[in-house]
Amino acid sequence: MADIVKQKTETLVIHRTINYALIALIFIAALSYIYFANIAVRTLTVLEKTRNQMQSLSVEVGEMESKRLSVENSISAEKALLLGFVEVNNPIFIMKGSQNTLSLKK
Repeated sequence: MADIVKQKTETLVIHRTINYALIALIFIAALSYIYFANIAVRTLTVLEKTRNQMQSLSVEVGEMESKRLSVENSISAEKALLLGFVEVNNPIFIMKGSQNTLSLKK
């Protein structure tokens, strides 16, 4: 049993550079784990803030749409006449392919 312990000890002493390399590798792995865990937490925080901002924006857009619809539904013919609009008696519509065309040429 003592011979096995001596052999293993000698092996470890002989390969001291490998031991240092393994310790350095473990240290680098621990640092990279800490770094990537930190990046993941920051990314999740930014995503959560973005999700909250999107929800608040969708609420604001909904409120604006409801205001627009209420304003749009409150306009009537009487209100339009009071604002100065006039009713057209003989509307003329221009259709594609008709002979009546509009031009800005003078």
